[in-house]
Amino acid sequence: MPADQTPHEVLAELASHPRGDDLARLVHAIAFACADERRTSLPDGARDAAARLGLSSEDAETPFGNVLAALERSPNEPTGPATRALLSALLARGIALAPPEGVEAERRVIEALAWVAAHTPLDALSAIDAALGPKADGLWREAAALVKRADEGAAPLVGRAGALVVAAALGASSSLAARDEAQTLAAEARDPVVRALLQDARKPGAAAAAGELVPPPRGPLALVLLAVTGLLFVLPVARLLGRFVLRYRCPAEMRVSPRSITVLAKTELLGRTVREREMVFPVEGLTRVAREVRYPRLAMYAGLFALAIGSYVGISLFVDGARAGSPDLLGMGALLVAVSIAIDFALTNLMPAARGRCRVVLVPQKGPTVALGRLDPTLADSALGRLAQGSSS
Repeated sequence: MPADQTPHEVLAELASHPRGDDLARLVHAIAFACADERRTSLPDGARDAAARLGLSSEDAETPFGNVLAALERSPNEPTGPATRALLSALLARGIALAPPEGVEAERRVIEALAWVAAHTPLDALSAIDAALGPKADGLWREAAALVKRADEGAAPLVGRAGALVVAAALGASSSLAARDEAQTLAAEARDPVVRALLQDARKPGAAAAAGELVPPPRGPLALVLLAVTGLLFVLPVARLLGRFVLRYRCPAEMRVSPRSITVLAKTELLGRTVREREMVFPVEGLTRVAREVRYPRLAMYAGLFALAIGSYVGISLFVDGARAGSPDLLGMGALLVAVSIAIDFALTNLMPAARGRCRVVLVPQKGPTVALGRLDPTLADSALGRLAQGSSS
């Protein structure tokens, strides 16, 4: 396995393994037994535990090595980066298969992960974001609480070594919850090493924004062809039917680092995930990155349209009422004009487009254009701002 293999790539490979989940449960059981017994090396009996799960040595073969052989490695034998990444990803996957529920359960999991990360080759903290996604937020909050307790001398079982490992994971995490906790801890921690590790959270590292994959903007020729064939009106109706009838969704997350943009997307149909994708765009391979507000003046134009229609009809009724001497027509005309002015004011001033959602368009030098819609403008600006800072530094 390449030395720079990311947890996302390892987990994606393991997801296609026929016994991947059972291997994750095996590593999970071994790791937590190690934490419960406070062992500084992986316990014996990995093959017995594998046999109880119906796993053979052939089942334990993966593109990154044999899991059983990695678990049975002698403590004096050096562990390579490929083996550490394999076991760490499997442990994180094991946690994702049975995520902790409640603060107490999350606290116990974090304490166990801190112990095994500090004393064994298993470091699931580096793969938690990839395995659990947003479900890891509670774990990161408990991780920050653990570091704070250790900094105050109130976590003797974890110790300073475990606290340093957790602090490093907090500072390196791409999770917004983890980075918020790390920034708070960086200002409060008394241990200078902990502060230095948490300072990474203040640097322009990875930032994330969640949205949905949407069709990229079309060129003039494509628009003309679609309009002539009538597909320009059929496609939106088909997407609308798919969204509400078949529950078709394409949720996606954009993660931005100074060197690349990663888009994690999946396709859902009837509430089930039918496809998952990870697209990585190196900065040097991007032709253009654009943040667009869709229909930024829609509210203003709608207000002007309402004002024009209301004024025309209202004034017509007012003039007819004046000619016929009808107070009812006069009042109705004046009321329509007043209502149209109120609608124009509300749409123009009380519904600013900046509070809505935006779209980010990624145009690579090679390959199709990718567009993410329904993004929070603040998060999108923050993520792309870090990309700009990384490019200028």
